Amino acid sequence: MSSYTCTHSTKMAITQDTESKFVTLPATAPVKDILEVLHRDGVIVLSDYCSEDEVDQWNAKAEHHFAKAENAGRDKDSFFKGFRASHTTAAYDLIGSCPEEVSKILQRKVWHQVMEEFLAHEMWDWLGEEKVTRKSGYWLHTSIGYKVGPGAGLQVLHRDINSTAIQRTGPESWVNGVSTFVAGCDVTADNGGTHVAPGSHLWPQDRAPKQEDCVAVEMKKGSLAIWLSSIFHGAGANILDPSHPDAFRTIYGFFACSDNFRQGEITALACKPEDFMKMPPEVLRLLGFYKGRTGGGALAGRDPIETWSGLQGYNGGEWKYQEE
Repeated sequence: MSSYTCTHSTKMAITQDTESKFVTLPATAPVKDILEVLHRDGVIVLSDYCSEDEVDQWNAKAEHHFAKAENAGRDKDSFFKGFRASHTTAAYDLIGSCPEEVSKILQRKVWHQVMEEFLAHEMWDWLGEEKVTRKSGYWLHTSIGYKVGPGAGLQVLHRDINSTAIQRTGPESWVNGVSTFVAGCDVTADNGGTHVAPGSHLWPQDRAPKQEDCVAVEMKKGSLAIWLSSIFHGAGANILDPSHPDAFRTIYGFFACSDNFRQGEITALACKPEDFMKMPPEVLRLLGFYKGRTGGGALAGRDPIETWSGLQGYNGGEWKYQEE
């Protein structure tokens, strides 16, 4: 894992509410300040990550996606029974329903910088008598829209690491996932802002979470919340009246994992080929059209973008974020 020294920056005023105990920084803040907070707290909010116009367009387009999920029934959600809070609609496969909007979100440099810091793990072994070092990369695990209505109760506190099937032993364990959420409305404690336990990524494995360890993540529309997969969290209760303009808490979740793990959704099947053709290389890498850095995800031994017939003739432009 990348090393990072947590030294407080005197150039950027890191505001931390004494009651909320989580930090909000502008999305344009120096990345070293953002990473400092994440290493220390395991959670951060970046304000003004998306413009209000971007979010409004996204909300309008996603409405059909939510309606489709609601019509299918919450019982079709494999995570719903005993896990999702009541009055919650989870609309999977956002990349398929809103390809243009999701592609824009996944091109923001700071998003990639966070993933590189926490999901690109360095490892070494012997190749004969030669010591060889390799480094993993990252890709999109799942993309899910959430709409949580009035009457929703507390969600059970949990970590987002179960899909890796690797036992966490304590704070020394590698972070295998990072969860990010764009606010589709103003998120407050009253409409169910997620309860997180700051610093719980540093807890010993035998410490169980309690609600008194948690604070509600509140953020303005267009903000981005980020937390490590080893942070305990759970959706808050939505106690608003249905007539309130923000009664339905809408957030868009993008979950990333190290690229030596299988993706939670088969994102390479999510869109039509013509939609993929419009996306830049760094987004297609997140969706699985390039091999992982450790070699997984190949098609005929090469990058799928070279061998899959649906992307023949792809010319998506130059890479914006070159791999190190």
